[in-house]
Amino acid sequence: MPTQTFLNLNEDKQNQIFTALINEFSNHRLMDAQVARIIKDCSIARGSFYKYFDDINDSYQYALKRVLREIHFDVFAQLKAEPTDSLHAFYVATESFINELEDSDYEQFYRQYVLFNQYELKHVEYDYNNLPDDKLILMVNGQKITDIKTIVLTYKWASRAAHQTIRTVLSGGDDKQALSDFSDLLKLINKGLVN
Repeated sequence: MPTQTFLNLNEDKQNQIFTALINEFSNHRLMDAQVARIIKDCSIARGSFYKYFDDINDSYQYALKRVLREIHFDVFAQLKAEPTDSLHAFYVATESFINELEDSDYEQFYRQYVLFNQYELKHVEYDYNNLPDDKLILMVNGQKITDIKTIVLTYKWASRAAHQTIRTVLSGGDDKQALSDFSDLLKLINKGLVN
């Protein structure tokens, strides 16, 4: 994460550096990215870069977190808004994310993340076991599922399917077909939960 020195920069300078990071990581995989291009793009000295970030991976983590704050969906807010079918909330959130991403300046950056960089960073899957009880909501056909293990497992697989849907779309797949397949899968999971 950026150092306090970076956080003390004025907003314009932070944005200038962020833009250079987005440019670099949109056009190059993390393993091929170069500090030299970043510092040239935002007109800072190499020494300044290392006063702001530990290394290029640290700068990438900063850019990724900032992008995700701007475009990532809040599935938990969607879950609370969906009174009868929690898995439909995963669908709505995924579809919204794909649509928002397509209209953003971050589509290529996120494509590089999904196709390459998450593996180079050794992406760790979110642990739903750590969620507070008020976020462990699972409604199926208006019935509340109360078994925590079932809820956690359902969230885990719905999330994996959502990420695969996003990956398919960003890989050039048919977005309508990918979303339709995701919807059908969620319906199958729903059906299994009530039987």
